[in-house]
Amino acid sequence: ISRIQDRIGPKRVGPFGLFQPFADMVKIFIKEHITPRGADWLPYNLAPVLAVAAVLMVWAVIPFTVTFFGVDLNVGVLFIIAVGSLGEMGIILAGWGSNNKYALLAMFRSVAQLISYEIPLVLSSLVPVMLAGSLNLNDIVKAQQPWFIVTAPATAIIFFIVSLAEIGRAPFDLAEAESEIVSGFNIEYSGLKFGMFYVAEFLHTFTVALIFATLFLGGWRGPGAEQYPILGFIYYFIKVGVVYFLLMLVDGTLPRLRID
Repeated sequence: ISRIQDRIGPKRVGPFGLFQPFADMVKIFIKEHITPRGADWLPYNLAPVLAVAAVLMVWAVIPFTVTFFGVDLNVGVLFIIAVGSLGEMGIILAGWGSNNKYALLAMFRSVAQLISYEIPLVLSSLVPVMLAGSLNLNDIVKAQQPWFIVTAPATAIIFFIVSLAEIGRAPFDLAEAESEIVSGFNIEYSGLKFGMFYVAEFLHTFTVALIFATLFLGGWRGPGAEQYPILGFIYYFIKVGVVYFLLMLVDGTLPRLRID
């Protein structure tokens, strides 16, 4: 992002600042756990766990190669949609359990955004399902001759834009607009709990890239991918890398206009 925005970025910790994330991680791990007075203990502490779990559960049905996947679920797309909405539950619990009116208001705003953008997300993800005639993600990958981004380019663009809104990246970062409000629904969190929300956000971005590559870029498909699964794995992560780069490019480039 610092390269995109023509600024230096972290450069002190390790070569080219590569160890900065590890330094941040150590700092977050050793910070004190604080639960605000009057907070509802269970939802307050459950929220960050739920946020991360919702993202990781999606990986269970992603086919990384023709033979390597968690579960070959015949309703894979439906599972992704269902599990994806668990993250919103985490936001609701965070805002409700924090005993903070600002966190509560920010929670309502965030959930309103996420739910409203989930409708076009679901509709656009149904197009690959209809083209493949299956909800199974491996079947959708095998059916892509040519890739569905060629067959249905408008759907792919809609899915990409709505995915940006779902993960709360700029210009859809209304969930916690650092530039104008005090962080939003996670204001009362610090240390590892705060870190888990950020881990969830960045993992969500990567997971969206995984889903996009699976639904529209032919997943693991490529020359020799069925005979040599390791090749399929390489193809898949090249595609995921391109999509992730595009997501970060939009995030680092676009300003978000304030409501006023």
